[in-house]
Amino acid sequence: MRLLAVLFPALALAVPAFAEEWSRARIDRLPDSAFAFIEITEDSTRLRHLPHHDERGAVDVPHLKSALSRIGQVRWLYPESEAAARRHLEEHLRELRRQERSSGGRR
Repeated sequence: MRLLAVLFPALALAVPAFAEEWSRARIDRLPDSAFAFIEITEDSTRLRHLPHHDERGAVDVPHLKSALSRIGQVRWLYPESEAAARRHLEEHLRELRRQERSSGGRR
């Protein structure tokens, strides 16, 4: 399916939510901006939730879809964090769809 998305960019958003698994080391190296939301615990620990940008900052479509499908499984410290993360992820999805429409399926 990934090859089809490369050959036919209009299929990019049709790629299933099966993302290549990122190692813990790779996720740990990602900047905070790669995550949908970051919560701070009372002891100042940073909880980074739902990575969906790669190391260069580009949105990774399969990881974006995976994040959206997993958002209800996250143990949030605060209920409003889930809503903020969902808004962030859905905005990426809307932007990708706008790009698809404006390019007529071409990238």
